[in-house]
Amino acid sequence: MQYFMEPTGVAIIGVSQDFKTINGKILKYLLDHKYQGQIYPVNPKYKEIKGLICYSSVGAIPEQVDLALIAVAAARVPGILRDCGAKGIKRAVIFSSGFAETGAEGKAIQDDIIKIAQEFQMRLIGPNCLGILNVSSGLICSFSASMEIESIKAGPVALVSQSGAVGFMLFNLLQEAGVGVNFVITTGNEADVTAGEGLAYVVENPNSKVIVTYLEGLRDGETFKKTAEKAAEAGKPIIALKVGNSASGQKAAATHTAALTGSGAAYKSYFDKMGIIQAKDSDDVIDLAQAFAPGKLPQGDRVGIVTMSGGVGILLADRSEEWGLQVPELSEALQEEVRKVIPSFGCAQNPVDVTAQSLNQGEEFKKCLKILLASDELDMLIVAITMATGKIAEKIGRDIAEAALDTDKPLVVCWSVGQVAKPGFDVLKDAEVPLYHSPARAAKALGSLYQYASFKRRWKTPVAGEINSDRQDKVQLALKESNKALSEHATKELLELYGLPVTKEYVATNAEVAVAFAEKMGYPVVMKIDSPDILHKTEAGGVAVNISSAQDVAAKFNEIMEKGLIYNPQAKINGILIQEQIPPGVEAIIGLQRDPVLGTQIMFGLGGIFVEVLKDVVLKPVPLSREDAHNMLREIKGAALLNGVRGRAAVDKEALVEILLGVSQLAVEAGGSLLSLDINPVTVLEQGRGAKILDGVLVGNTL
Repeated sequence: MQYFMEPTGVAIIGVSQDFKTINGKILKYLLDHKYQGQIYPVNPKYKEIKGLICYSSVGAIPEQVDLALIAVAAARVPGILRDCGAKGIKRAVIFSSGFAETGAEGKAIQDDIIKIAQEFQMRLIGPNCLGILNVSSGLICSFSASMEIESIKAGPVALVSQSGAVGFMLFNLLQEAGVGVNFVITTGNEADVTAGEGLAYVVENPNSKVIVTYLEGLRDGETFKKTAEKAAEAGKPIIALKVGNSASGQKAAATHTAALTGSGAAYKSYFDKMGIIQAKDSDDVIDLAQAFAPGKLPQGDRVGIVTMSGGVGILLADRSEEWGLQVPELSEALQEEVRKVIPSFGCAQNPVDVTAQSLNQGEEFKKCLKILLASDELDMLIVAITMATGKIAEKIGRDIAEAALDTDKPLVVCWSVGQVAKPGFDVLKDAEVPLYHSPARAAKALGSLYQYASFKRRWKTPVAGEINSDRQDKVQLALKESNKALSEHATKELLELYGLPVTKEYVATNAEVAVAFAEKMGYPVVMKIDSPDILHKTEAGGVAVNISSAQDVAAKFNEIMEKGLIYNPQAKINGILIQEQIPPGVEAIIGLQRDPVLGTQIMFGLGGIFVEVLKDVVLKPVPLSREDAHNMLREIKGAALLNGVRGRAAVDKEALVEILLGVSQLAVEAGGSLLSLDINPVTVLEQGRGAKILDGVLVGNTL
């Protein structure tokens, strides 16, 4: 990526002297923003443009060129790429559209340029993109109208977008909000370079402190995951606007887990684990970027609120607590300090109501802010301003900016008026103080800072347990040999390798053997059909419980076999399971689902209505830590049922944790050979009595 983002010279192929055209705008913006490298216009129509020699072809350029910028008709691009390859140019940005996004004909051209790039060991960004920026060097390789500004505000934010239009929309909004940007990378069709590679570059670049990304989907999950880990280790927040969260394109699966997960859920789960902040829309992106750009994180969850209106203070207190922040009452000593600098009819508690009168008292308002920011009783501050205009608004802005620049604690402003307060807005924007026009947005900004700070403090690189090679070989072989789901008994044999508590059971192939097994096990027993072709056993009439005699065992054996063959005449039936009957407990579901991009996710939830109707499940990427497993139990909405309600005893949560950790290790060792696992149900008994896996189905990945 370095040759893309830090080239010593660029060739603009098909350049125009008409700066209103796409080819002309690319040159215009490089000149306007004073690109520090060499510019080589290429077009046989011209001898020179704006004092620059214009070359008839790429081959006519006497010097070596690092980067080619190509904005010509799609059909001409393959030939131009060959010329670039012959010249030794190793990087090209292709702005042109008309490739795979348009259909089969365009895809053929795109396939052609990929082959040409590989032939010449050339890397491509695009096609169908809006280009790249490196603001510090004046490398403005784009034709976006958002470049029609006198100067670009540089800063700590880097932006990587799969959509050129969305990327430069966000760039423009960030600039309007006063947020400085150092890099923009738009990847378009991603014929070669992906968003994951762009993210890797900006995360590793020391000039990038905050990363903003717009993602529709990822092709290189491993690159993205490694980059997310590097960002977490470096303490660089990633703000992601992820769209296209449907599960379309995923392989259909016949398990509950597959229905309850999916690409959108997998991304959310992975983002949560890696501390990636998820934005809902463009406003959210800008709000969050403003909050993170100053580089100040709170040490705790205690927020101070300074307001000129009691009502706004209450609103902010409510919204802050919704984000997990505390609005503590100030100590009497701190209140006494505050009272010295606010009107006598103000309020020195928290929220601190300085009243509108404080605006006419010289430096008192600023002193109040500095007292609160200097206190060890608060970790961050929201300053809420209502109606103030003209010179007064400007003075308020200066006072807040001075206080903000003099502290390492986060300070945000909630100024809920229109452009009448623009003089104050401009001061805050120039000082890079986060400014919001509603209490909810201000509170969310601080809440997001607190959540990221908490993530950063507890972050540890995910580490899987030690791989057991013999066990791994057995699991992968079993999954690869099966071209469909494993039967319940075959699944449990693999689960048992991980020390998981499966039911005691035998497979009977005739009624006489079934009776013998039942007598050996002791009544009552459960009987189930065992077949990889009949996953929904109850629906097929393949389950019988509370069987208490030899006569009943023999009768049920024949009945279940007959119903199974009626349900699926082609089914391979291994026999009938004779299984111990487990006493009632709390039913849970545990599953695995492999996402083609982000890898395997583990799911946990309670059974029955909780999973079937309420979809009350939690997902996390594997591997799990013990802390992750405990958190999964806490994060479901029905968590109280595990602790005991309405006279019921608490269940054995440690037994559940051990099952989650064992399933996580299975996922790690199975790797890409596993598509899904459905353990449903797990019966969890009272504390100290453990848990039992009653049923399960493993599905191998045949792709």
